[in-house]
Amino acid sequence: MKIILTNNPDVVEKYPLISTYIDGSVMQIFESVRDAVHKGAELISHPLSGSIKPNDTPYKSVVISSAVGPLDFKSLQIIEDAISVLRRLPDKCRNFDVSILADFRIIDLDHIKSALI
Repeated sequence: MKIILTNNPDVVEKYPLISTYIDGSVMQIFESVRDAVHKGAELISHPLSGSIKPNDTPYKSVVISSAVGPLDFKSLQIIEDAISVLRRLPDKCRNFDVSILADFRIIDLDHIKSALI
């Protein structure tokens, strides 16, 4: 089974049975993914998927397995690399217009749809 860790309310609305909403930043999503990987989950979608840099969008969703088992070192390396990339990027504190936020949610939702196929 798959689980989506997300801060995107549109993803939760579309996939309520498999979404875990995290009221936080992209970094908090990545850290939650890393914690799940340490508990045995595997990455299904790449945390840096898409053409938008993780510091340019307020929304991020990552698909992981719900399995609990031995540590998957490949998944751990990918999420640790994503966290490292995000830390190297400058913080961008922006006040986005409501329509821009909606666009970011749609883009994130589209990426998740393709990961669930």
